[in-house]
Amino acid sequence: MATKTISFRATEEQVEMIERNMEKGNYTSKGEFLRTLLRNVEEKKLSEKAKKKIRKSRMEEGGKEINEIL
Repeated sequence: MATKTISFRATEEQVEMIERNMEKGNYTSKGEFLRTLLRNVEEKKLSEKAKKKIRKSRMEEGGKEINEIL
């Protein structure tokens, strides 16, 4: 996959938070932190999309939503 360099503005607090995570050893670079954040956002979207498809499929088959059962 091709990559592209971007730049952006962040508050001092945001930069400090990223740097604290790097110091703890959670990330090796600011870029790694931001790529992880972006992947998490995308995964959440995919997860929500998958959940909607599952719900739709269940309802089409006459199933019930879990909150209808409980």
